[in-house]
Amino acid sequence: SDLIAHPVAAAEVLVKLRVDTDTIVAAILHDVIEDTPIAKEELAKNFGEGVADIVDGVTKLDQIQFKSREEAQAESFRKMLLAMVRDLRVILVKLADRLHNMRTIEGMSLPRRRAIARETLDIYAPLAERLGLYAMKLELEDLGFCALYPRRYRVLEKAIKSARGNQKEFLARISEQIGAALKRAGIAAEVETREKHLYSIYRKMLRKRVALADIVDVYGLRVVVESADDCYRALGVVHAAYRPMPGRFKDYISTPKPNDYQSL
Repeated sequence: SDLIAHPVAAAEVLVKLRVDTDTIVAAILHDVIEDTPIAKEELAKNFGEGVADIVDGVTKLDQIQFKSREEAQAESFRKMLLAMVRDLRVILVKLADRLHNMRTIEGMSLPRRRAIARETLDIYAPLAERLGLYAMKLELEDLGFCALYPRRYRVLEKAIKSARGNQKEFLARISEQIGAALKRAGIAAEVETREKHLYSIYRKMLRKRVALADIVDVYGLRVVVESADDCYRALGVVHAAYRPMPGRFKDYISTPKPNDYQSL
């Protein structure tokens, strides 16, 4: 039953991304060439060339990973994976498989668990982000963080829950106020609340060498508008309602991040 559940679970991840049928079928069959005597030609005969090519691509990715991972820097390895894949659906299947592995990682030995978690954080979460799969990236990061540093994860999770308190009610009130101010200014916008994910908080604490209490954006509001011009106008509305913190303003519209992320 485990042999059946594993590929089906990977396929279920991809169904939510609304990929095509060949990708779903390939996800179900992605271990067939590697784990059984069935060759690519037989897969092609029964399921079509598209499915066979994806399964063959995933198999080759696994082989390259096994031989080369220790020798490669994370960034160069990610580039190599993308360069050798002619069809990005191969990467999608691999990411779905890795997400399922991370969701069920408790069954692995501790050394194996740590190795898989480290590889997930170094290779697969950044790949998901590169492909615009942000929800998958966040889940891979938090699962990897929990598996690699379980004690740090638990301490940080407990601290966040303790600090959460009435933040949701507080954010809802601010969101309503900002939404009303934007409407009065004639700016069409959506105001969303968000909580920073644990691994993102942890990385920021390490990078800035600060305690959790010094991370000012654990909770935040996101104002989504139609254009860059509206974004600058919305900023004026927000600054009129709430005094900005000195030195904290960043313009990622005039200077986008390396991944083309743009915001104020």
